[in-house]
Amino acid sequence: MILKQPSNFNQRGFTLLEVMIALVVSAIIAVMAFQSLDAADKGATRTNEVLNDINKVDRAWQLIAADLRHIVPPGSNDRNWVFQGKTLDGSAEDADETLLVFKRRGWVNFSNLPRSDLQLIGYRILDGKLWRDFAPEYNRQLSDIDLEEDDGFHQLLLEGVEDFQLRFLHQGAVTSRGKSVLEGREFTEDWLQDWPDATTGATGLPLAVEITIKIKGVGSIARLFALPEQFQTQQ
Repeated sequence: MILKQPSNFNQRGFTLLEVMIALVVSAIIAVMAFQSLDAADKGATRTNEVLNDINKVDRAWQLIAADLRHIVPPGSNDRNWVFQGKTLDGSAEDADETLLVFKRRGWVNFSNLPRSDLQLIGYRILDGKLWRDFAPEYNRQLSDIDLEEDDGFHQLLLEGVEDFQLRFLHQGAVTSRGKSVLEGREFTEDWLQDWPDATTGATGLPLAVEITIKIKGVGSIARLFALPEQFQTQQ
């Protein structure tokens, strides 16, 4: 006896066109997913780079603040006392200049070595990089000390520096102009750009220092540092 198969047994399969459409849709979904993951990965990488740059800038400001907070006042018996500063003239990318030199105390003596807690500090710009040079107290004339070379240690603080500006407030400006030297949005424009300054007779230590650093990709950042009052001298 011959069995007759049901008429609905034969089922039609996918056509080539339907298979191609499914493949195209799958490819589009895969590309969109990859682009989303790639954008998220690039965003996370850029965020980490920005945070790293912020940490470097913050660390640099902390070091500068600590150095100025422990600055050594003028001493009549200290032949090596120094406080010199000048604002950068020109582009930092091609510069090779020492911009700030002074002496600080408070160098921690971790090993309890027989040494002074005084350090000679220098900040300089070299080809768009901000360096902090430091050396222990030497019983030698300052003119004989090469802080940038063999006599000093060198610490790279920032890269991509485009400008480094300094402003110094001296007692003579406060005496002659009063509070106007501390008012207005651009109050430091009238401050001195070099220290010491022969035209005003400003010597010793300034009352305050404004430092502005312009960094590529970050912009200009300014910080104002007031020097300890007991260290200031009448100028």
